[in-house]
Amino acid sequence: MSIVAGYLCPHAPVFIEKVGGDQSQLVQGTIDAYQQIANEIKMLQPNLIVIITPHGPIFSDAIAVFDMPEYIGDMKSFGEYTLNYKYRKDQSFIDALINASNRSHGFYYPLSEAQFKKFQHAPKLDHGVTVPLHFILGELSEVKIVAMSYGSMSYIELLKNGEILKDVAEATGKRVVIIASGDMSHALSDKGPYKYNESGPWFDKKMCSYITEQNPYGIFNEAEERISNAAECGLRAYAIMLGAFNKTALSSNLIHYEGPFGVGYLLAGFKALEFSNVDSIAQIEDLANLKFVETRTNAHLFVKIARETIHAYVIGRMTPKYKIDGKSILINDKILDVGPNEKTLKSQHGVFVSIKKHGILRGCIGTIAPTQDSTLHEIVKNAISACSRDYRFDPITQDELEVLTISVDVLSQLSHVSDINTLSPSIHGVVVMSKDKMGVLLPNLEGINTVEEQLKIASNKGGFTVDDIEEIQSFTVERFY
Repeated sequence: MSIVAGYLCPHAPVFIEKVGGDQSQLVQGTIDAYQQIANEIKMLQPNLIVIITPHGPIFSDAIAVFDMPEYIGDMKSFGEYTLNYKYRKDQSFIDALINASNRSHGFYYPLSEAQFKKFQHAPKLDHGVTVPLHFILGELSEVKIVAMSYGSMSYIELLKNGEILKDVAEATGKRVVIIASGDMSHALSDKGPYKYNESGPWFDKKMCSYITEQNPYGIFNEAEERISNAAECGLRAYAIMLGAFNKTALSSNLIHYEGPFGVGYLLAGFKALEFSNVDSIAQIEDLANLKFVETRTNAHLFVKIARETIHAYVIGRMTPKYKIDGKSILINDKILDVGPNEKTLKSQHGVFVSIKKHGILRGCIGTIAPTQDSTLHEIVKNAISACSRDYRFDPITQDELEVLTISVDVLSQLSHVSDINTLSPSIHGVVVMSKDKMGVLLPNLEGINTVEEQLKIASNKGGFTVDDIEEIQSFTVERFY
């Protein structure tokens, strides 16, 4: 087996004493664990280290393989000017990986120095690469490196791309160690970079438990929304790494965990024992498909209407025929029970339709006030717009339809706000106006905890500042899944 080991490693610059100073003493356990990992890798004698970082250029449709002429880095952005890193790039492996990815419809894409600059990234190694390698290899090493940043696609897609990486390693015959660089939750406490969220400690405990219990793939069966609330930055790198171990018996070892600054630092090792017939990726995908079926079966009527509309429009570029007939609604030749929703469907409301693919936003369009003669028509209109006219995304394609999750927000009437102290960001959405400009923000958004933050973000979306606000209106939302 060419993939001889993998490691999950945090990357806080504070680990390096020249950067962290006295604070480095608070993470001595992590520093000691890094020394253990460095010794293990030295004994494994790899001729290639593949390292995956969350802090390079991130794309929704590509895993960016760093292909600049030199692999260099430093700690200047953290106030340290004496540390300089230079590593040897394995160009032959990059070329083989890109070719294999193209043949297999993978997501690996070589990112040149010019492209780094185009996407406003310095063409050098970020701290997600340099911090782990500082401990593992020092400032200069003869071991060749391939660095990459993960894409923001689904965990299943990243796992499958890890398999491509494994196939290339086997074909080249190299002894490869994979480093998944990433911190765990950034929401362990209010003293961290994010406000405390109960999903933070939950996520870190789950990761530790799954690794300790020799079930490292188990985390991918947890709810994606709760993982998102944990505000971690390592799971997608972890997915690529574990994908490279698929169909092998795997030993997982939790080396160390701590979180003194409100961020979880987890170091763990993974070693392939022998080939196996167990396809862990297929098992994760099968369970995900079962959850999709259950979600669709139990979906609210408004969501079923939006889904049928999206299917009809994506497949046939047509608005479905629909009508309310007593206590039923006929849409796409399907009969849906209206139940207690007849009054809302026939009345007028603003509506937002949100579409996600594997937990990642894929389209969202809405109206803060009704533009149609009924909520039914509003849902249909905005569902079509969300799947085809959200300028931030390409139109949804037919092969994506089966993996989409949809939510529908029905808005109350707008109310003038004379005192912002009457608002709660978890309950009230806001509309801010300045001359002929307007900004809108829905309520209960992750990471937005004060009305002041709401107003600032809504103003920025409208193209003006908080000081330019002339009127504030609020609304409430009822969300349906």
